[in-house]
Formats: sequence, C-alpha cells, structure tokens
Amino acid sequence: MIKRFLWLTKKDAVTAYRNYYFLIVVALALLFTLLIRFVVPEDTSVKATVFYSTNYSGELRTQLDETIGQSKDTNQNVVSVDSREEIIEKMKENTNSFGMFIKQGDSRPTIEFIFQGYENDQSRNTLIIAMKDSLSGKTAENPKIDTIVLKENISRDMNIPMNKNILPLFLVMEPAMLGFVLIVSLIFMEKEEGTIRAYVITPGKIPEYLASKITVMVVLGIISTLIGSLIVVGFNADYLSLLALVIVSGIFFSALGLILASFFENISQSIIWLIVISIILSLPTVSYFFPSFAPIYIKILPTYSMMFAIREAVFSTGNTGIITSTLITFTVLSIISYLLAIFAYNRSLLRD
Repeated sequence: MIKRFLWLTKKDAVTAYRNYYFLIVVALALLFTLLIRFVVPEDTSVKATVFYSTNYSGELRTQLDETIGQSKDTNQNVVSVDSREEIIEKMKENTNSFGMFIKQGDSRPTIEFIFQGYENDQSRNTLIIAMKDSLSGKTAENPKIDTIVLKENISRDMNIPMNKNILPLFLVMEPAMLGFVLIVSLIFMEKEEGTIRAYVITPGKIPEYLASKITVMVVLGIISTLIGSLIVVGFNADYLSLLALVIVSGIFFSALGLILASFFENISQSIIWLIVISIILSLPTVSYFFPSFAPIYIKILPTYSMMFAIREAVFSTGNTGIITSTLITFTVLSIISYLLAIFAYNRSLLRD
C-alpha cells in the first residue's frame, strides 16, 4: 500500500509538473508577494467619521463647543446628531466611525467615547489624549472620560502595515484554495484519459489514489506559503503553526475539490459550481478588512477562522488559542471530507 501510494504521488507530481502546476503556483506566489512589497502602500487608512451629541449646559459648554467647532472646521467627518441613541444607530450604519457623547457629570462634564470594538488600544488612547490636549488651557479641570465598546469580542487589527496585512489572505486563497481548483482540473484530465477506470482494475485502492493527489496539492501549498512568507515577513513568523494550518486547510480544500469533481464528467459541467463555491468561501475576506461585519453566515464558513488563525501565525500576538482551535476544526473537517470523497468515488465507479 505504501509503495503504491508513493508511486501514485510521484506520478501525480510528474503530471502536475508537465501541466505547469508548479510553475503556476510559483509565478502566482512571486507576483502577489511582489505586489504586496512594492505596489500596495503601507498605509491606506481613511479618516473615521465622528458622530457626537451634547447633553451638557454647564459652565464649560462654551469651551467644549469651541474645541469641537475647530475640529469641524478642519475635518468634514465630524457630524453632529441629536442623541446618544442616534450616535449608536449611525455607527451601526458606518463601521468606520466612532461616537462622542458629552453629558453632565457630578461636578464636571463627562465625555463618553463610543467605539466599534475592533480599534486597538493605541488608537483609543490617542483619541482620548488628543481631546484632553485640546481642552488643556481652556478649562481649569479636564472633563471625565468614559469609554463604551459596542462589540467587545471583535478581533482587533494589530499595528500591521496595510500591504503586509494582505499576506494572510493570500496564504488562504492561494496555497489552500488553489488546491481546490487545481485538483478538480487534475481529476477531469484523468477522467478524459480513462486513468481512473484503468486504475480500479489494478490491486490499487481508491483511498491511496485520492490521497496521492491531495499530497501533491499540499506540497504545492507549502511551496507557495514559504515563497510568500519569506519574501514579505522573512523569518518573523511562527512557521511551524503556519505550515500546520496550510497543510490541514490544503487537505480539506483538496478533498472538497475531489467531492465536487466526482459528480461531473468534465470541467465544463462543473465550472458554475466551482465558481459559486469559490465565491462563497471567499466571503470572509469582507470581515477580515471590516471586523465589525461578521454575521453568523460568514463566521460558519471554514475560511473565516482560517484567515485569522493564519494571521496570528504570521503576526503573532500570543493568542495561540485561535491557532489550536482552527487546527482541531480543520483536522476533523479534513478527515470527514476525505472519507466523503472516498465514498463519492466508490459510488461513482459503481454507477459507471
């Protein structure tokens, strides 16, 4: 069995090489990483909108209005609303925003900052200090500062340059999901050549036949991961965790591609499903860039947890829990999808 598996793996590797799979993977890895390094800017930030409301009429009202007015003169994104409730409603509509509600305190005004939840501590502290500095010299006593967070459990962006922050997305979409597409084309190629029907009359078994193809896709994913990561972040990554994540995700997506290919005779018949599944699996990229947008139908997609786990492996913050949980989840998913692929091909061959 081991000898047959190794022989099949060698055959599939040669087939992949002759059909330029290795060249495609290396070329895409180099192209994307060079774009990340030299084309995508490090900072593409857009100024957040500030929604504010004032429910304070004490002696410092004039100074507060003057400070806010100066901000409005230099920044069109400072918007006045009527109430604290309206601030929150506006923030839900515009996730690139925060709120400021000024109310009466015990002996001084209280400024309540309302955050979305994905902002890092440095951004919050910078905003609070800027407000205190603006009021210094205008009031004998600084107002009290409170902070409210709408969503406490949202994953926060770290201080990662915008271009490098794209790398985890690339490591999910290219090394992992590319295997989903390439393995489908490899299966259809062998279907047209009659390789599968010829194989089943030999002592070989379907599990090792499918495992060899998954192995080749995983190797392609590892090559792509190493090229992309080394070019963008060098050795500043947890490569053991990163490669483990790429391997289990590569197995799952490759097995998923095998299951899809089992229902069709050629790639023309499957192309719509191939596109639809790829688009669905890519939906979590929206939540990656806009963490406050994370509805349940996106969170349940396997690519959602994989993106943030890979980001943790590349830009470590000490949150190893997400890596461990994702590895466990994808190991289970990989086993299930591989067993389903075996069942699908045994059923397909019996049907033929």
